[in-house]
Amino acid sequence: MDRGAQSRALTLAIVMIVFLALYIFTVFERAFVLIGLHDPIAKTMGAFLLIFPLLGVYVIYAEMRFAVRANRLIARLSREGALPTDDLPLRPSGKADREVATQRVDDLAAAVEQAGERVTWQDLLRLGLMQDAAGHRSDGRRTIVQAIRVERKAPQAESAQRD
Repeated sequence: MDRGAQSRALTLAIVMIVFLALYIFTVFERAFVLIGLHDPIAKTMGAFLLIFPLLGVYVIYAEMRFAVRANRLIARLSREGALPTDDLPLRPSGKADREVATQRVDDLAAAVEQAGERVTWQDLLRLGLMQDAAGHRSDGRRTIVQAIRVERKAPQAESAQRD
């Protein structure tokens, strides 16, 4: 993703967060009004109006945290010149050719499986990005989450080996 696209995505995310905050403020205000009424149905509705926006905030927080961590790892992998999707042939729509990506997923998955416990975050991230390019978005996301976990544990493992 180029700098302009990243800037637009960040601006859009900030605008959405501002609108979400405005929405939550308004809904909370209505929720407390309903809870203050003497009707049990109104109190129940007010309670749910408190719960659902909080759930929305958590989901957005989790998505933003995932995006920041994944983009940080992707940037590191890009600086190393090791992004697996850079040389994929593109369809006229600009998206990666799924057949080629699927073939590469099999190769990368075999390499990750062969590495076993010694798998690196780079291997997992390459696999996750390729799974995403092949159209297996949920598998790709799961693998990228695993790459984030491995990368976060890596400094701890390195310091334990030095001690």
